[in-house]
Amino acid sequence: MADRTDENGAAYAGSQLQTQLYVNRRTQTLDNAIRETFPELADASFQWRSPLAADGYAEYWDRTFLEAVGLGHHAADLQAFWPRGGPHWDALAVVSVPGSTRPGVLLGEGKSYPGELYGGGSQAKPKSMSRALIEKSLARTQKRIGVTGKTPADWCGPLYQNANRLAHLCWLRDLGIRAWLVHLLFLDDPHGPTTAAQWTSALEKADQEFGLDGLNVPAAGHVFLPARTREELLGGA
Repeated sequence: MADRTDENGAAYAGSQLQTQLYVNRRTQTLDNAIRETFPELADASFQWRSPLAADGYAEYWDRTFLEAVGLGHHAADLQAFWPRGGPHWDALAVVSVPGSTRPGVLLGEGKSYPGELYGGGSQAKPKSMSRALIEKSLARTQKRIGVTGKTPADWCGPLYQNANRLAHLCWLRDLGIRAWLVHLLFLDDPHGPTTAAQWTSALEKADQEFGLDGLNVPAAGHVFLPARTREELLGGA
């Protein structure tokens, strides 16, 4: 990580930089974009828990992500659902909705160009206990969403990152926790300049490959945000 961030944890470029910038410097713009994406959050407020400048822009995963949003008491449930080494969340927030006494959770993923939608797949070895647990939880997620024609093994390939994020979203909601997953898609980032039209085309292609084409995934969405400069993150214009 040292080559991607400075001594304070501030990223040099890409989606990590843009996510840090919007959470810390353009919070209102980010919040409003999320409210527009999810009608049920039109009047919600967001308490961002990561990546915060005061916390060295730390990101969280496994038990620590639950603790960051006040859900540490579900650590045992998470252990039964997913092996260690789960999703590293780019951004996390606690969500408060007027009229509800139960706070919710926002899970954020930042992307600067379509290639970031793909990865190397699950690192858990086939037939291992970890892989068996992952595929069991992915099968549960596919059934919940209504995916057909795709096996859990299919979801362990290049689009695995999105698969495990969706799985955690559904897991939280099955626990009765109000949760939302949002992809923060940055426009015209010098790291990989992408227009809104190019993003839309790439998302449609990924949904087809993923088996989500034509399906509505409740509480999952994306926002488009114009890329900004590192100088703004560090306190400049």
